[in-house]
Amino acid sequence: MTERGTERDGVELVLRATRRQLWLLLVPMLLLLAVLSVLEFQQRVRDAESQLLRRAQERAQELEAVVRPAMDHVLDLRRMLELRWNEPPDGGPRLARALQARQLDGAADGWSLDQADAASKEDFGQFWWAPLDGSAPDPAWLRRAQAFLEQARLAHLRAPGFEGTWFAAAEVNSSFGYPWVATERMLKSMGERSLRAIDKPRREAAERTRRDLARDPNDISFWGAPYVSQLNGQLVMSHGGVAVVDGRYVGEVSLDFRLDELQRRAERWSDAAGRVWIVDSKHNVLADSAQALRTPVGEGLADLPVRVALESRLPAGLARSDLDASLFGPDGVHHGQGWVLVAAVRIGSPWQYVYAMPLAALYAQILPSLLPNALLGLGLLLTFVIGQWLLTRNFVRPAVKALGYLRTLAQQQQQQREVPAPQLGKRWQGWVDAVTETFQRQRVLQAKERQTEALKAAIIDHAINGIVSTDEAGHIVEFNPAAQLMFGHAREAVLGRPVGEVIVPERLRAMHDAGMARVSGGGEQRVMGRRVQLPALRADGSEIQVEMVLFRTELDGLVHYTASLSDVTERQQAAEQIERQRDALRQSEKLTAMGSLLAGVAHELNNPLAIVMGRASLLEEKTEGLDLQQDAQRIREAAERCGRIVRTFLNMARQRPATRAPVQVNDLARAAAEMLGYTLRSHGVAVQLQLGADMPEVSADGDLLGQVVLNLIVNAQHALAGVNGATIRIASGLEPRREGREPRVWLRVADNGPGVPAALRQKIFDPFFTTKAEGLGTGLGLSVSRAIVREHGGDLALESGEQGGASFRLSLPVSGEAAAPSSAMPLDALDGLAKARVLVVDDEVEIGELLRAMLESAGYEVANADSGLVALELLAEARFDAIVSDLRMPGMDGAALWREVRERHPALARRMLFVTGDTLSAGASQFLDQTGCARLEKPFAKAELLAALEAVLS
Repeated sequence: MTERGTERDGVELVLRATRRQLWLLLVPMLLLLAVLSVLEFQQRVRDAESQLLRRAQERAQELEAVVRPAMDHVLDLRRMLELRWNEPPDGGPRLARALQARQLDGAADGWSLDQADAASKEDFGQFWWAPLDGSAPDPAWLRRAQAFLEQARLAHLRAPGFEGTWFAAAEVNSSFGYPWVATERMLKSMGERSLRAIDKPRREAAERTRRDLARDPNDISFWGAPYVSQLNGQLVMSHGGVAVVDGRYVGEVSLDFRLDELQRRAERWSDAAGRVWIVDSKHNVLADSAQALRTPVGEGLADLPVRVALESRLPAGLARSDLDASLFGPDGVHHGQGWVLVAAVRIGSPWQYVYAMPLAALYAQILPSLLPNALLGLGLLLTFVIGQWLLTRNFVRPAVKALGYLRTLAQQQQQQREVPAPQLGKRWQGWVDAVTETFQRQRVLQAKERQTEALKAAIIDHAINGIVSTDEAGHIVEFNPAAQLMFGHAREAVLGRPVGEVIVPERLRAMHDAGMARVSGGGEQRVMGRRVQLPALRADGSEIQVEMVLFRTELDGLVHYTASLSDVTERQQAAEQIERQRDALRQSEKLTAMGSLLAGVAHELNNPLAIVMGRASLLEEKTEGLDLQQDAQRIREAAERCGRIVRTFLNMARQRPATRAPVQVNDLARAAAEMLGYTLRSHGVAVQLQLGADMPEVSADGDLLGQVVLNLIVNAQHALAGVNGATIRIASGLEPRREGREPRVWLRVADNGPGVPAALRQKIFDPFFTTKAEGLGTGLGLSVSRAIVREHGGDLALESGEQGGASFRLSLPVSGEAAAPSSAMPLDALDGLAKARVLVVDDEVEIGELLRAMLESAGYEVANADSGLVALELLAEARFDAIVSDLRMPGMDGAALWREVRERHPALARRMLFVTGDTLSAGASQFLDQTGCARLEKPFAKAELLAALEAVLS
């Protein structure tokens, strides 16, 4: 066969294949167009149903607005009766004048407004009173009735839909309501002949209501079925509420609401396509847009219920199950047989809105809107067919001829034969010339490609990063010298082996294999082209941290994955160390700032706390032997507790060198527990104090040890997060003297939390090591706490918790002999000492008056000065044995006063007691330390003041 014949056959094959592809594309497009049309139709149906549901919810909201005034009216009347039930009977004279005795068969049957004038009937409505003993109306009932009727009349004037408002008493045979109704008509509707005959059924109904209230006290509001009004013969519904006074059922308030307003709304809401009903909670029809309710015809039919079930008025094709599915369904929309049913109700409203629409009408509204989309789809399809025809004529046929020429040119290239170029017209001739030139340059490019490959191989062999390449199955095909040095494997030993087996740690191999399978299957490429850090396995079994960049290459249909790896183990360790130090520094700065803030707040509280503590102490003394003494004692104890918390804040915030002094460990434990008391209670943590009695003191820095105890309690609180019955036990005791070891005081802080795992017990005191969640700690608390305790000659150790939790035990050597701490001097001992004349200097009048009252109650003669200058004038005129002065004052402060006193009265300068709350000021502390003057920190108790003053005088 000639080359030209072969070319012609190839063209025909390509054209047939093109037409086949055209049909393969055309059929799916037709199917897609049909599916899109169906989906668009369904979406339009859902949008129409959503619109119906939104309209139904709006109608339900309007119904709730219609019924709300009626419900509020009953509630207002019931509240008015309950709140004013026991008021003195000073009202109702106008109603009493309008009442007249009612005669029946020549005897009085009761009292009513039947014979009153028209104005009284318009003002009051109806009131009847018919006790069996024939007594006259009670003034209290007349007052209640007149107030009730006046309020009801005003409500009826505002609400034309209110038919009648009534109150039926439960304790007496009486009832009243608005507007006026003839007694005979009312008795006829009840089926009774006289007012007194109503007493027995009234009492029976009241007893039933009492039993109902006993079963469910909240069920005091109800709506009955529609019935014919005894006033105008209209259909109404009754809404009522039970009035209860001091737990006693006294009667019922009821309102008749006309249904004609509901019927008008139903007719206004209906449309040509659907039908509207308004129903009650039992699905009885109250209004029907197509068929209004009819009142019974005939005499004696008043109050006769009119019950029409919605099920009886549903169109053909809808059943009770469809109604229930719509009313109680999750979305309020239900499809019946050829109908769509929509229902909505508002919470608190007794009425429901129901709408039914034929599906045919719904579809008739939707289908015209789909016509533009259908025309657009057909137009797109026609455009596609025409485009395919033009593409075949102008591009496919010439392209096939050009490809035949290209194939022939490729076959004859090695034989150096000239192949004539096909004549394809001006449009394709440039492309043919470009192909010819391309083949001429191919030889040159192949030579350059070989040179490039050699250069790339040299770069990979001398790269400082490890380069590992694998095929698509994950087998190693390249392992450069840097990778051999990094992982300790020889290149020949790893070629062909799975890369996961060679450099991936065993715990990560399953994840690695899953990732390879996901990428090979065309899934998400999570790490491709990104810098990631991960652990890698060396030949000796150790792990290193590497930074990897993974990329994918595909050559001749073969996929390869290449990873560029660098060892970052040392760099990561250094970065982690720097970050830990940075976190510790930030935490330290945060704690310092928080301490300064708390100390500032605590300082501002010193003066008012001192006043509260002092005044409470004085009040306790003045009320000794009286009932008020216990109240004063509670105020003093609460103020002292506040003072201890303030002092703890100040001690924590002080920036001073460590000092050693006798410290009672039990006091530190109590102060820490009291300071954290609210936080622990708010987290559901109970604290048990089991402190030993007569504990000796230790020589220590109380502030530092207090921070250690606080840190142990806070750690226990964090460990108890989410634990039921969380408990922290704080215990203390004394270890007896052992051979070669002095007696020691111990303090234990234990919790019933999860405890410390055995694998971590040796690391728990290491710096920067923490078992807490991120953001709760820096890992320095226990390390610093143990260092503080060991500086005091003691130790801090982790024990095994009794209940499986963590238990930390702090032990310290006893300072001197094991003796109980000395207590403060009692007040009665101070009162017996010789008294002296004292000058009190303080710019705050309240503090000065408090100091004066405390000292005078102890028998001292006291004079007050509100400034340093006034104090100097008093010292010049009178003799004083001691001076009690504030340290910080405007004008002349305490330090300046002391210097003036030292110049003028040297002996008195040694008997000055400074009362101050400025415990954080470096200048104040330096002045007191240099002069050796006595100090008393605010807030203080009376005993502390008297003890300090006695020490100064002695």
